[in-house]
Amino acid sequence: MKNKILLLMSALLMGGCSHAVRETVLSQPPQVTPPVEPPVPVLHRTYTEGEVLKYKLTLDYSETGEDDSSASATATATVKKRGDGVFYEAWQWTGRQKNGADIKLPAESLDFRQLLSLDPGFKLSIQDLSKIYPLIEPVTDTLTFYADLQLAMRKGLALTVGEHLFIEHGLPNSWAGGPTAVGRDCVDFDLTLTDINAADNTATLRALHLPPAAGCGAAPVPWLQKPVSDTANNWYQVRKEGKSIYIASAAKETFDDEIKIGLADGRIVSATQLNLLTGEKRTCLDEKLAMCGAPGRFSIVRKLLLAPEAE
Repeated sequence: MKNKILLLMSALLMGGCSHAVRETVLSQPPQVTPPVEPPVPVLHRTYTEGEVLKYKLTLDYSETGEDDSSASATATATVKKRGDGVFYEAWQWTGRQKNGADIKLPAESLDFRQLLSLDPGFKLSIQDLSKIYPLIEPVTDTLTFYADLQLAMRKGLALTVGEHLFIEHGLPNSWAGGPTAVGRDCVDFDLTLTDINAADNTATLRALHLPPAAGCGAAPVPWLQKPVSDTANNWYQVRKEGKSIYIASAAKETFDDEIKIGLADGRIVSATQLNLLTGEKRTCLDEKLAMCGAPGRFSIVRKLLLAPEAE
């Protein structure tokens, strides 16, 4: 009997404890799971293998003491995929005009394929330009637009108006080839998403190219190192004209690019550029740039438009 009473008391105590525990649990406030914020969309490119793009690039050019000129070039780009899954565009430049007259492209230019991509896994680079002199300008100008946009995509620029990135780059870009013995510039990048247009499903990226604080390395000759404007020189060119005439130049260069991007797939819908140079040049009679005349000031204004080629 005593054992039964002890067992009964134990059971009651256990039941009481259990009841107390249940009351304690029930008295706690309910746990609220915070809402999960959706990820902020970023600029990106969705490629389709075999996709074909057709563009026309136009240039309006003016330089101190020279006649204004205009030029254009047309290209067809085909999307391809490497074995590692990285997409790229193979551009064939199909036509070239200057001041309304056609320029016959040599076989080397027609056979050349410019490789561009907005895929972050593709490393953009300046290809060998030595055998495609008629295409140097359109090739390097188009590369500039792709470099701007790919950089924004690699950095994950959010699709939010006002989103901003500043990237110190400062490495030289070269356009040497043909009569241009030296041609290079250096810039830092200032990127801002300036607009999202729901009506035409596009976004606009503004990319400023600014002179780096350190300039663009050593000048071809020491006298070209002296700043010609309010920053260190970030543009150098030495160009041969005739048998023994060399034009040596140094300048401050800036770019103001606006790139309209299709939000459906991230392709470049259109792009504009205002490229300004303020500099100084001398005419020299020797390759070493030792026998040169007095310096002369110059300015260059280049206005570019990249747009779909009309059918």
